[in-house]
Amino acid sequence: MLPLPPVWVTLALAIAPVRAPAAAPPDSLVAGAADALQRGRPWQASRLIAAVLADSARRTPDALMLAATAASRWGGWPEVTRLLDGQSWVDSAFDARGRLLLARAALEQGADSVALGHALAVPSGNVAAVDGERLVLLATALDRLHARDSAAATYGRAAERLPTIAGWLYLRAAAVTDDSTGRARLYERVADPLARERIAWSEAAAHRGTGDLAGAAARYAVLGARATAVRLRLALSPDSAWRAGMRRELTALVAARRSPGEVRDAIGLLDSAFAPLTAAEELEVGRAASTAGSATRAVAAFERAFSARLGAAEDRLSFATALARLGRYTEAAPQFARVQAPRDLAASAAYQWARALVRSGQTEEGRAGLARVLRLHPRDTTAASTALLLLGDLASDDRADPRARSHFRQLVARYPSSRLAPTAAFRGAMITLLTGDARGAAAEFDGLARRYPRSDEAAAATYWAGRAWAVAGDSAAARERWERLAGGDPGSYYTGLATRRLDRPAWEPAAAPDSFVPIPAADSAVERAALLGRLGLVTESHWEYDRLVRQSESSPERLLALANAFRRDGLASQAIQLARRALGLGAAADARTYRLLYPVVMEEALLAEAQEHRLDPGLVAALIRQESMFNPAATSPVGARGLMQVMPDLGQRLAQSLAYPVWDPVLLYQPDVSLQLGAYYLQELTDRYDRPVHVLAAYNAGVSRVERWAQRIGVDDPEVFTERIPFAETRGYVRAIQRNQEIYRSLYPWAAPRP
Repeated sequence: MLPLPPVWVTLALAIAPVRAPAAAPPDSLVAGAADALQRGRPWQASRLIAAVLADSARRTPDALMLAATAASRWGGWPEVTRLLDGQSWVDSAFDARGRLLLARAALEQGADSVALGHALAVPSGNVAAVDGERLVLLATALDRLHARDSAAATYGRAAERLPTIAGWLYLRAAAVTDDSTGRARLYERVADPLARERIAWSEAAAHRGTGDLAGAAARYAVLGARATAVRLRLALSPDSAWRAGMRRELTALVAARRSPGEVRDAIGLLDSAFAPLTAAEELEVGRAASTAGSATRAVAAFERAFSARLGAAEDRLSFATALARLGRYTEAAPQFARVQAPRDLAASAAYQWARALVRSGQTEEGRAGLARVLRLHPRDTTAASTALLLLGDLASDDRADPRARSHFRQLVARYPSSRLAPTAAFRGAMITLLTGDARGAAAEFDGLARRYPRSDEAAAATYWAGRAWAVAGDSAAARERWERLAGGDPGSYYTGLATRRLDRPAWEPAAAPDSFVPIPAADSAVERAALLGRLGLVTESHWEYDRLVRQSESSPERLLALANAFRRDGLASQAIQLARRALGLGAAADARTYRLLYPVVMEEALLAEAQEHRLDPGLVAALIRQESMFNPAATSPVGARGLMQVMPDLGQRLAQSLAYPVWDPVLLYQPDVSLQLGAYYLQELTDRYDRPVHVLAAYNAGVSRVERWAQRIGVDDPEVFTERIPFAETRGYVRAIQRNQEIYRSLYPWAAPRP
């Protein structure tokens, strides 16, 4: 299933291209804003037009309409309302698109009656596309206001105006049609197979709308929408016994933990319908919420359950873990310490207790706690090996590498089957190399590659064995190791390093033009999905895209053509998935395929921001690919947003530095805003650090950690710095972006050449 972006991402797009003002504006800022909007940079347009609107003499209808259109493209619906509401020309100029924008803005802000008034005020029939959009907006408003007959008729008229998406509009009409015979007639007009698959959902919605909540609930239950079914049955509320049964059913649904989304929905229903919950119910909520990613709700639930003396040791461990996920390490540590049995939980809790002490700044107490894990739980491979690895990393932070190596070697010797053993062996070998024993290090790296050939560290060990042999003076042995890597996966970081060590040209895919076999059905589906999104039919739009992704194409050429259609529509992350599948089915590993695997969106904006902030555009593209796979609607588990995954707090600070006229966190989902803020932050880090590896590590893990890692022995060598990053995620991140940057250099003429 495609990731669903915020509603505004699709609602913001106008159904037709931006229309130029009736006469060319003499104002250069207005012209610049119009140009930015045409180039897909609505926020830049808003910034340019803000100075114009501040001057009453220049605040013309052309300027206001341009500003409102730009705001709608980045999701600034309150701004649209502020700009256009009360303007006398909204019905007479620009084909009444101003009135349409007001209707769209009202719908987005939940003002359905206001939206209805705006939609009714739009003159009908003036432009076919505009009239189709007007009818969809009008039908949506009527639907939300429960004017079911009028909504059904209006959806039907919209279907006549917009035949390419008629099936979806007839389904919407059926969902608000009370008469089953009338619904059957509408279903007969649905020809598209995908739309026909959704008839059962439309039937469930129709029964819900007619007040047949029991019938709707039964249908939703059959479709697997259990939480929705329970919500409808709750609304029946015939008597207290019935509600008690519903309460038990909801609690059971929470306890079943079938999916995170269902758990969250069920918890929300319990909280809204039956609060305050009993202590036993809170315990089930805490258990489920801790596995569904709802750490805040889990903490509150466990606290209430524990106050009633409920809960087992496993629950206490889950409670402490939820506190740690929220960054509340000082509170988490004593909760971990309370878990003393059974033995397997006690071992895990003891390690987490020590780690929480370290994370809360109590480093010496944390070290003592880690030593205690080794003393009390030496047979618990997971707890003891992680304790040894963390002790080694803390020693490296203190520049006490001999002690760190001792910890790493103990881990490998005592727990050779641990998943951390290859990592410990690699870190120990690196210390051996940095302390001057090149031959010993070479032997350790070679031994690691032989002993753990399928581990993530095998390629790293082979490359560093070559470096160690080179330092030891055995150039033949060094070249032999690098030769093993040089012909490997072009996307591998170590393939690139080995190629460079062999003084060979950087890998480049064979030249190939971007020509693809025609797939009219795919092209029309992409256009249909885009139109649905522009009209605000978000769910239907994503069903269309999902159908394309799920198609079991067996032809590599057809897969590449489909990937190109997604890339052309701005869905680069889906293009990457399809190109990977094509490559696995035998597609040529040429430049055409690799431009789909390493795409660029908003190319003009990316190049402009890179130039403005003195950055290599290949680096910016490489970072975006790693951060978000070019998905502008991406949201990380910790709340980072957009192409360059900027956190809202950081975004606000950067926006203030750039003198943004307005700020809304929703802007972070706007590609040109994410590009500008991300590039500005990259420039800040570049001004702070001389080495690109420090910049990348700081972008991922924060400045304070980089300052600590930069004190480690040997890290003046950028390759060593990368390898000595203790966070596996950050180490992989820095490696991947460096390799991505090399590949972008080989694919696009604007990427800076390798130094």
